[in-house]
Amino acid sequence: MKARAAVLEEVGKIAIREFEVPRIGPDEALLQVEMAGICGTDAKLYHGKLAAPLPLVLGHEILGTIAEVGESAARRYGVRPGDRVVVEGSVPCWSCLYCLSGQFRFCHSKRSYGTGTPITVPPSLWGAMADYMYLAPGSVVHRIPSHIPDRVAVLAKGVLANGVQWIRIKGEVALGATVVIQGAGAQGLAAVVIARDSGAGTIIVTGLRHDRERLALALDLGADHVLVAEDEDVVERVREITGGAMADLVLDVTGSPAAIAASVRMVRKLGTIVLGGLTGKETRTSLLLDHLVWNEVRVQGVFSKGSEAVLGAIRFIEHKAEKYPLARIISHVYPLEQAEEAIRAVGGDVSGIYPIKAALVP
Repeated sequence: MKARAAVLEEVGKIAIREFEVPRIGPDEALLQVEMAGICGTDAKLYHGKLAAPLPLVLGHEILGTIAEVGESAARRYGVRPGDRVVVEGSVPCWSCLYCLSGQFRFCHSKRSYGTGTPITVPPSLWGAMADYMYLAPGSVVHRIPSHIPDRVAVLAKGVLANGVQWIRIKGEVALGATVVIQGAGAQGLAAVVIARDSGAGTIIVTGLRHDRERLALALDLGADHVLVAEDEDVVERVREITGGAMADLVLDVTGSPAAIAASVRMVRKLGTIVLGGLTGKETRTSLLLDHLVWNEVRVQGVFSKGSEAVLGAIRFIEHKAEKYPLARIISHVYPLEQAEEAIRAVGGDVSGIYPIKAALVP
């Protein structure tokens, strides 16, 4: 049996290729892909802004059904054929400090689905932008109920889990807290939902003029105020909304030096700034360090999430997702054959198309 896959052959070139579907050993599994989320990482790989061993099958936001599973893998994962699952993007070594604490993304020996394993490594199908995907020994697999819509379920491992990690775990959001989220893309919108579910009192989202559709969705997802940075002084608006108290927690998902500098001015004394937007190796951001010191502001960098956050996102989806219009975060769905067009759209390369978030279906 053959499986189609979207292969990033070189920077700026994706081809649909066919591969043999592998035979599965005792500690392996085969996933029939239902949907693959597309994020900014895919666009950065496509444009060569992130290094990767090419050629590789793209797709690290993974939703699918277990097609085959070996006896040992079935025991390890607690799954059987027909079970619907999300798969974490790292295959841990399970012996280092980071893997033993569930922080697989920092493992030096891990393999990665969709970002770090080329097709030269058998059996080639190491990404979710494909009909079928290989699950290696040691993979991290979580069951997810079959009744959850695909546009919601595919968010579990990606932006929703990041929201749990960045708002709840690292941001330590408190009941009644004022939260500012800088950036109205899929990650910012997911953070709105998690902040609201965590008991935040006032949620403020900032964006740009071309984000008006996203900002409207932010209000529907639970934000109290949305601000357009080109049209108003967002720091002064936060001061006005909070009566001068400023924000307990500011999450920046833009990576913009201007937004990060504004974050420092928005946060209250003893508050927290969480930085989740990558800026690139050449970007330099000036910060008023004395302001951070005098006001005892905590600055927390975040990169992806741990397994605890993925489980938290799945629990949220199982019990509370119906309260929010989460499916609207996936604004564009493409067939596998249009993988290159989809990734170019996410990267802002297609005129007139500005996805909130996109996904692929085989």
